[in-house]
Amino acid sequence: MSAKLSWHTTCILIFTFAFSSIAENRATFEDSVQRYRTRINKDPENLDLHREMIDYAVKSQQIDVPLHIYQNARAKKPDSPLFCYVLAYTYFKSKQKIEQAVDLLQTAISSESQFWEAYRALGKCYLLQEETGLAMNAFYQSVQIQPKAWQVQIQLAELYREQHNEQQALHHYQQAATVQPRSADIHFEIGLLARRLNDFQTAEAAFLKAIRFDNNSPDAYYQLGQIYALQQKPGKATDQYRRARKIDIYPRPVPRYQLADIFLELEDGRSAILALRSGLSLDSKYVVYTDRFKNVSTPQAAQILSEMLTTIPSTTDSDSDAFLHYFAGKLHLKIDDSETARRHLEQVVTLKPDHAQAHVLLGRLYEKSEPEAAIEAFEQSVELGNNEVEVMVKLAENYQQEKSYNKFTEIADKILTLAKHPEIHYQLALYHEDQAFLKRQAQDNGTAEELEDKALYHADQAVKIAPEVAKYNLKLGTYYDRQGQLKAIRFYEKAIELDPQNPEGYYKRGLFMSNYTFGADKVLLYAPEDVMADLQKAIELDPNSAGAHRALGIVYDRMYDTANAIKTFKKAVRLDPNDAYSQIYLAEQYAQTGQQQLAINALAKAIEARPADVEALKDYAFLCLNHDQERLWKEAKRSLEIAIQIRPNDAEILMNYGYTLYLNSETDLAIKHYQKSIQLKPDWDITYYNLGLAYERIRKYNLAKQSFQKVTQINPNSTLSDKSIDRLVALERK
Repeated sequence: MSAKLSWHTTCILIFTFAFSSIAENRATFEDSVQRYRTRINKDPENLDLHREMIDYAVKSQQIDVPLHIYQNARAKKPDSPLFCYVLAYTYFKSKQKIEQAVDLLQTAISSESQFWEAYRALGKCYLLQEETGLAMNAFYQSVQIQPKAWQVQIQLAELYREQHNEQQALHHYQQAATVQPRSADIHFEIGLLARRLNDFQTAEAAFLKAIRFDNNSPDAYYQLGQIYALQQKPGKATDQYRRARKIDIYPRPVPRYQLADIFLELEDGRSAILALRSGLSLDSKYVVYTDRFKNVSTPQAAQILSEMLTTIPSTTDSDSDAFLHYFAGKLHLKIDDSETARRHLEQVVTLKPDHAQAHVLLGRLYEKSEPEAAIEAFEQSVELGNNEVEVMVKLAENYQQEKSYNKFTEIADKILTLAKHPEIHYQLALYHEDQAFLKRQAQDNGTAEELEDKALYHADQAVKIAPEVAKYNLKLGTYYDRQGQLKAIRFYEKAIELDPQNPEGYYKRGLFMSNYTFGADKVLLYAPEDVMADLQKAIELDPNSAGAHRALGIVYDRMYDTANAIKTFKKAVRLDPNDAYSQIYLAEQYAQTGQQQLAINALAKAIEARPADVEALKDYAFLCLNHDQERLWKEAKRSLEIAIQIRPNDAEILMNYGYTLYLNSETDLAIKHYQKSIQLKPDWDITYYNLGLAYERIRKYNLAKQSFQKVTQINPNSTLSDKSIDRLVALERK
C-alpha cells in the first residue's frame, strides 16, 4: 500500500462537530481545527500529509487538534483502516494510549491486510512497550508486503545491531541501500558493520560510496583510513586522514588514537607512536606531552604514557582518557609488563564500562590467577558486541564445564554465524544427542527426532569443514548407524584410515556389519568372519577397551552364544563399571537365572552411569520390590521418584510408585497415583487390586469392594482374581 491510498469507502473528513470546552479559547481551538481540516482535505488519502500534520501538532503542542478530529472521524467509521491508522499514529506520537494505538492498528490490518505502513507503526508501538520480538515480526510483515520500505529495513537493522547481530543488521542496511543507493548515511552504516565483521573489502567499498555521495563527512574519511590501515596500507591510511583534516572544522584526537591502536595491533610500533603524537597534538589536555613521544621506542612510549596518565587525573567526561589508558595497557602488554597493563585496563573499564576490547584483554590477564573474573570479563565483552571467535569459544568451553547448556548453545550459535568452526559443530552434535536421549526417555519421540536431526546436521557440518578429523567421521558414522543407513560404513572406514590405532572405529564398524541386513528375509550383508576380524582387531589394539568388549558381547548375543556374551560383558564392566549397556544386559541375565541381588547391583551401577535411563530405573524398582520388599522398598521409591519426573504419564511407574507410597503409609497419595495409572491403563488388574488394598486401609470399604470386583471382571481366572474374591469375602464381615 503506497502513501497515496485507495479505500473502499470514500474518505470524508469534513464533519460538523459539537465542541465542548476542549481548550481555554474556544474560538482559537475551532480555528486550529478548521485550518487542520482544510489542509488535509486537499489530499485526504495521503498518509505522508497526515503524518506531517500530526508531527507538526506534536511539535507545536497542539496535539489536541488532530486527536479531536481523528477521534470523531473514527466514531463515524470505526472500521475505516485510514481513520484507525491516523488515530493510532496520533496516539503513538503523543506517547499516550499506546495500547489503544496497538488495537487500532490491528483493526486496520484486519480490514486491509496489505497495509504495510500499519505494520510499521505497529512495530514502533511494540517498541515503546518493550516488546522487541513482536516489533520485529511487525516490521518483517511490513517489508514482506512492501520490499521497498527502506525506513523499515533500517529499523530492523538498528534492532539487530542493538542485539549485536551484525550479520543480520548488515543484511537489512544493504536491503535499504538497494532502494536508497545514494544515501551516504546508509553506506556509512554498512561500512561500520562490515568492519566489525572483519569484511574489509565490503567496508572499503561502503565508505567510498559514503564519500562519493557526501564528500564533506570527515568521519567517512577517517573510517576509510582505518580500513586501509587494517589492510596494512599505511600510505593510503595517512592520505585519507589528510583529506579528513581538510574538511574537519574541529579536528579531534580520538580518530588519531584509533589509528594508533590499529598500527600497534599490526606490530607497526613506529606508525602507532606517530599516530599517537598526532592525536596528542590535537588534545588540549595532553598537548604539552606531544614532543616527548618524538623518536621513542615502545618501552619508552609506555613509560612516558603511564607517567602522563598518572600526573594528569582522568575523568569520565573525556573520550581521550579511556582510550589513552587502553593504549597504555596494550603498550605494557607488548613489553610483558602485565601488572601495569592490568592497572591501565582496569582504569579503562572504570572510565568507560562499555569498552568491549578492554574487557577482553583483562579476561586474558585474569585467566591464570582469577579464572572466574576472566569468564566474567569475557562475558561482558561479548555482551558489549565483541565478536572475537576465540573469546566466544573460551566461554562455550566454560559453559559446557559448568553444564550451563542454554548459555552454551546461545554462544555456540553466535560463533557459527561468524566462523566455520568444526569443534563447535561437534560439541553441539553431542549436546543434541544427549538431549534426544532424555526426550526418548520421556517418550517425547517427536522432539527426540528433531534433536537427532540437529545432531546429525552438526556432525555432518563438522566433517564437511574438517574431513580429516577422525572423531568427526566416527560420530557421523554413529548417527548414520543408528538410522540403519549403509553410508555409516564409509565414515567408519574414514575414521579408521585417519586414526588406525583407535579401537573404536573397528568395533563400531564390526557392530554395524553384524546387524546390517537386506531383503525380506533379513539376510546379513557382511560375513561373520569380517565382523569378528574387526572386533578382534579392536581388542588387539586395546585389550582394556570396555567398548570393544561390549561390542563383542553384543555380537555373541546376536549369535545366541549367551555364555560367551555374559563372559564378555563381565569383562567390559570390570574394565568400566559405568558401562551402562553391559550392566543392564548382565542384570537381565541374572534376573532370568534367579540371581536377583546380582541383577539389582548391576542395575544400580547402570543407573549411576545413566541416571535418566527410565527403563533401568523401572526394572531396578521392580526387582527391589520383588526380591526384598521389606529391605529395599525405600530404594525402589527413590528410583521411581526419578523415573516419574522424566516420564510422568507412565502407568507402570505410577502404579509402582503408588505402591511404595502405600508402604510408606502415604495412603491418600498412593490412591491418587493408582487412579492416574488407571486412567492411562484402565484394564490393568494389579492397579485395581492395590487400589482396593489402599481403600481398605483407610476404611473406604465400598470403594475397596468396587476395586476388587473390577479385578475379577478384568481377569477372572487369575491368581489376583482369587485374592480379590478372598478380600471381598473378608469385607462382607465389615
